[in-house]
Amino acid sequence: MMGFSLRFALMFLAVALPLSATAKLVSGYRFQAIATDTAITNSLWNMAGGNKQAIYATKMIRSLDYAYDAGPTITFYGGRVDEEGKPIPEAIASVPEGATRLLLLFTKLATPDENGLTYRVFAMKDDVNDFSFGSFRFMNTSRKTVAIDLAGERFVLKRGETQTLKVEPPELGDLPIRIAAPDEAGTWLSNYTNGWGHRSNLRTLVFIIEGSKGRIKPLRYRQTEPSY
Repeated sequence: MMGFSLRFALMFLAVALPLSATAKLVSGYRFQAIATDTAITNSLWNMAGGNKQAIYATKMIRSLDYAYDAGPTITFYGGRVDEEGKPIPEAIASVPEGATRLLLLFTKLATPDENGLTYRVFAMKDDVNDFSFGSFRFMNTSRKTVAIDLAGERFVLKRGETQTLKVEPPELGDLPIRIAAPDEAGTWLSNYTNGWGHRSNLRTLVFIIEGSKGRIKPLRYRQTEPSY
């Protein structure tokens, strides 16, 4: 079960688009990033292998691969410095135990938090052996329980829960997808129906969020397996 901090990190995402990205899945410790609101245009940086590394991230698509040093946290800096000229942390990501590949979700804070940080960062494991190509990963970041039917694969996700499933690509056409959620009276209502493209070299991360008038909708981030 995922923590509720992810729901708060995602509440500013405004569009549900079938987006895709190709990443170089090189060995070592790597992360990709998504900015949940304002784009990060090389305004944040971290140290990796002794080198300063600026990052670029938007809410529309996964970023390129960036390196990070093994450890419990990744610290990101910006343009602020203290009285001694040392950089002041702007964001700190906690690395999940055993992870080597991460997806980082950055949310800009209206005011610095109690630690002086200007971004909230949620870090999730993104390792291919845990979330393989040809798979879908659903994360319910809404306040509701949802029922999902993806090409006949049916399951229920409570608030904060995650489900990963490998799905065979269709021979022709798209995968039918339906998402339902209960209304205030507890009656299950269809909130979303569509057809999604799928291939064996795609993995699709889906955030379930609440849209206008409390209706449920998915945000998809597709990643294509690189060819070497």
